[in-house]
Amino acid sequence: MTDFPALSSFDDRRLDSLRRRIGWLCQTLRVALVAYCLWILFTIATFWSDESLVVSRFASLKVDVEGLSADQRLAAFGVSFVIWTLLVVACYAGWRLFSGYLEGRIFTPDAAGWLRCLALAGLIAALVDIAARPLTSLILTAHKAAGAHMVSVYLRPEDLSTVMLLATLLALAHIQKTAADIADENAQIV
Repeated sequence: MTDFPALSSFDDRRLDSLRRRIGWLCQTLRVALVAYCLWILFTIATFWSDESLVVSRFASLKVDVEGLSADQRLAAFGVSFVIWTLLVVACYAGWRLFSGYLEGRIFTPDAAGWLRCLALAGLIAALVDIAARPLTSLILTAHKAAGAHMVSVYLRPEDLSTVMLLATLLALAHIQKTAADIADENAQIV
């Protein structure tokens, strides 16, 4: 017979080696994605359920929301919840990406697709969050007299860094997809 191990056992050893190297990182990131989604949901639910916290936070932005109703806070929570669902889509894509890595699919079109989905969903969530801020301030000042409605448009320093990071991930996904396509073409030639 032959002294060479079967191809499948070679692939199994390579996959086991890969898992030893990156398994802890992929598992940690998958757990962190779930924890992050739950933490953000808890944070927004806690914030919008506390009227005094809402009033003080918006007062620091020079927006008077004193006297707002529970329905206004619920509507503002709804806006935050929509943004959270976009975040969940991004985190799901991250979960799938790291699951694929654990299965050995690293520089593949599949992995590039999940990275692209993560970046796009995250980018959309970040941009919707920025765009929703004026809407939220209008909702929270709807009880004020005509002409006293406030439109608060503000950008935080982390907005730009978040958008830049997600745009970089989107570009990286495109580069990985192109590289995977080239590797597939080369494999077909050989």
